Amino acid sequence: MDRHRKWIGVALVVGGLLMFTRMAPVLVVLPEDMAFPPATTQEMLRLAVIAGARWQLSHVMGLFAVLLFGIAYGWHVIFLVRAGWRWVGPGLAVTSLLAFTLFGIALLIDGFAVPAMIDDHLAAGGARTATLEQVEEMHLLALRFFAPGIFLLFLTIGLFSAPMLHREIHSRWLGVTGQTIAVVAVMAYLTGLTGPHWNEMQIAGTLMLAAFAWHLLVGARALIAKPIAAVPQPR
Repeated sequence: MDRHRKWIGVALVVGGLLMFTRMAPVLVVLPEDMAFPPATTQEMLRLAVIAGARWQLSHVMGLFAVLLFGIAYGWHVIFLVRAGWRWVGPGLAVTSLLAFTLFGIALLIDGFAVPAMIDDHLAAGGARTATLEQVEEMHLLALRFFAPGIFLLFLTIGLFSAPMLHREIHSRWLGVTGQTIAVVAVMAYLTGLTGPHWNEMQIAGTLMLAAFAWHLLVGARALIAKPIAAVPQPR
């Protein structure tokens, strides 16, 4: 893993920064009388129109971040399997693949299918074919992929941080932090504190920001410090 260490660090740092800033293009044009996320379909439609191409840009940033995270996790999976983590390595491969696939699908739908349907709904001259209800259903479809994707991301963080607790990759304090974030997020989700689609911004939003910050810190650690070589042993 050492020869790929800096590339892993770059992927996680850039991915974390993109996730942190991906909503900035939309938020800079958010009307003062509108909450975020928009409370109704009508407000979402209004925001998408105001944002224009910024809406797609924010989702492209998210897709690029997902790609970078996926590459970094893939490198870690290979390393952990070779190092003897026979359960954590494959488990991490499954949860990360599912999490980033679902998250990516949600970004594609919300970033491109939803605004296309909004344009159709607002078409002039009687050319419109999409109803407001169809726009809402398309947005809900994106959320149906997003919610399990984010849940699986926290399970992935829990698995990823396990070897860190043993100081076999990165650092123990990052392992403790990752485990804490994962446990709190999973418990919050199972008890309904995050909202049905992770839309409770005070709780779910804070947890997601913590997750992205954690990935950024793991990437920074990979850049500035040599990871501890794992001793192969059955797990």
